[in-house]
Amino acid sequence: MKTASPPTTVTLVRKQLDSPVDLLALWANSQVTQKAYWAIPEQDFEFVALGVCASFKTNDRRNRFQRIRELIEEVEINVEGDAGPEFSAGVLIGGFSFSNRQIERHPNWSAFGGGELVLPEIFAIRSGKETWITRTEGSEIPDLNGTLSSDLGWTTKPDHQTDPAYLRLVSSALREIEAGLMDKVVTARSLTISADLSAGAVLRRLKERHPSCATFAFTQGTQVFLGASPERLVGVNQDRVETAALAGSRPRHEHPGADARLRAELLADPKERREHEIVIRDIKDCLNAAGVRLNEPITTGVMKLRQIQHLHTPISGSLPTSGRILDLVEVLHPTPAVAGLPRESAQDWIDDNEAMDRGWYAAPIGWMTLNGSGEFRVALRSALLTRDSLTLFAGGGIVEGATPAQELAETATKFEALLGALDLSP
Repeated sequence: MKTASPPTTVTLVRKQLDSPVDLLALWANSQVTQKAYWAIPEQDFEFVALGVCASFKTNDRRNRFQRIRELIEEVEINVEGDAGPEFSAGVLIGGFSFSNRQIERHPNWSAFGGGELVLPEIFAIRSGKETWITRTEGSEIPDLNGTLSSDLGWTTKPDHQTDPAYLRLVSSALREIEAGLMDKVVTARSLTISADLSAGAVLRRLKERHPSCATFAFTQGTQVFLGASPERLVGVNQDRVETAALAGSRPRHEHPGADARLRAELLADPKERREHEIVIRDIKDCLNAAGVRLNEPITTGVMKLRQIQHLHTPISGSLPTSGRILDLVEVLHPTPAVAGLPRESAQDWIDDNEAMDRGWYAAPIGWMTLNGSGEFRVALRSALLTRDSLTLFAGGGIVEGATPAQELAETATKFEALLGALDLSP
């Protein structure tokens, strides 16, 4: 399966399968150099994309959304074979860089580029009890009977509770906020550990531990960007738009009473509520500017994950015309939950001051149909896996009232989403 220039017209052949398939095993056992995996267990939704029929890619970060939109508009897809829902054939899968600037820092994201959406040669998707497999005309269906090894590999336990450089970064951010140069900025850090891991085994553990999240993986040669994201950037189904504000957090506690106290503390904390309201206002302003007719607001609640809980406010509305998901991705990214406000000032500060290149971390990842429906998530709780190392990413929102020690502890909690799946949690 080789990468090809986008053809003008593509013919796909779709077949509904009679028996279930272990899609994660199919993904893990495939030897292609470019592939993707996506699963939201609580929605009973999962897909695998293998190989490249057509790649819509740009290495230019600055104009990445516009360039990929232009490339997609040049392609027409015909689907033959069994009938099925729109999302079972002709789906484009991929993501974009966080920054619109080229940043030459650790880790190396060059294989992922500024953004790429791929029409795969083989696409297998399960929704509920129904499974379809779609292939490009002339390609062969791979073996669907493979199994996934449970062997995770080996790792060395990292120290993720201390990071003097991150404490200095947060202190610097607070000085900018106190000087009135920003209202909020999200500072992030990375953690690299020596590892020889099975990506498939990691993904299976992430699915089991975080069933409400989107477990994802994008492979480019010897690199795999993977994780379990709790945050939907935007979902579009015809003219319906759904997103959410997710900002402000507390750790979970195994004792129900203590956990409830942490939840109540989160809901009442002025600093966390202020951070959350910043995100809500910005998302609504962006959607209004994009022509979305917003529904009545929903009360802020708490999203409970395995290690952490967040303030969470669903936001929905409708578009005057269907589709246009990439337009909404562009106007929403980066949200104040992953960058800050004012957006341009916060993103510039991040690019100039963080010790790493975020690459696709905290950026839009997901899937879409040519008609513009689909879902993009924010690539959080994620890591970049190579043959001998794993680089994890985590960040936190800095507003007035934050302290470096508390923010360090928050990122340590967020690292647990992946470290726990590796049995490295203390």
